[in-house]
Amino acid sequence: MPNLGVMNGIGRQPQNLVDEAGNILAGEMAVATGKNSIAEGTGAQATAADGLALGRGALASFTQAITIGANARATTGVGAIAIGGGISTTAAPFASAQGAIAIGASNSTTVAGARASGAAAVAIGSGVGAGAGATASQSSIAIGALASAVTQGGVAIGAGSAVSQSGAVAIGSGNNGSAVEAAAVTQTNGIAIGGGSGGVAGPKVTAANGVAIGGSDGTLAGPSAAHSNAIALGVGVATTTTNQVNIGASRLHLGGPATAPADADLIASQISFYLDEAGNNLKVKVKYAAGTVKIGTVAVV
Repeated sequence: MPNLGVMNGIGRQPQNLVDEAGNILAGEMAVATGKNSIAEGTGAQATAADGLALGRGALASFTQAITIGANARATTGVGAIAIGGGISTTAAPFASAQGAIAIGASNSTTVAGARASGAAAVAIGSGVGAGAGATASQSSIAIGALASAVTQGGVAIGAGSAVSQSGAVAIGSGNNGSAVEAAAVTQTNGIAIGGGSGGVAGPKVTAANGVAIGGSDGTLAGPSAAHSNAIALGVGVATTTTNQVNIGASRLHLGGPATAPADADLIASQISFYLDEAGNNLKVKVKYAAGTVKIGTVAVV
């Protein structure tokens, strides 16, 4: 005979039924059919081994899945986690892959809460108004309302931030999650850091291995790295060709060490400045592509 028991104090019709498989059913209409699983709340379901579903309509349908909050769902992959209560399954968080984590819900039945849809994806951020919660795919991380990291290894941190290629990183928010103002990267291994304001674009990277650092000021756009291996630093700066560092028309202050760098410290086709204060000279040490090292002197008067 199955081992049945009753525990008072859980749900409007409290019950805790434990069978020989270790299943626990607790709360009105809760269903726990997986071995050692727990379901608590109206319509909560834990249907796989070691699953945990807490909250009205919560669903944990894969081994070791965890859901906490009304209508939260963790499915498809082992150890998926969804935390946050939504007024519908659309609004609630949804983790649908192995080790995926989704935290945060929206306040509208038609606006999606956090979505973690790839293995080891992490999506943290609630939906705001008509804007969806954070979205992350395989091995990516998205933090913030409307943050989106939809490719392997991407990182998007900040409301409205977005990366759409592998290895890309975007850090910086837009006002109310504005995708225009927030940091964004659309090519592999790009990095964009900074935010925007006043409806003016924040930092954008649209070429592989590009880097854009700096925000907009409400009038001028943030930096744009539109060429591969190029770096744009500062408000209103845009790269003009590949393999460059562009700071625009800003004043550049460089240190002037009193000693020369060691030859081995320079790589091919590199230069380094230093000051000979006693001789009133600005010196530059250069290493040619073939490895030859030379020193140039400019008199300081």
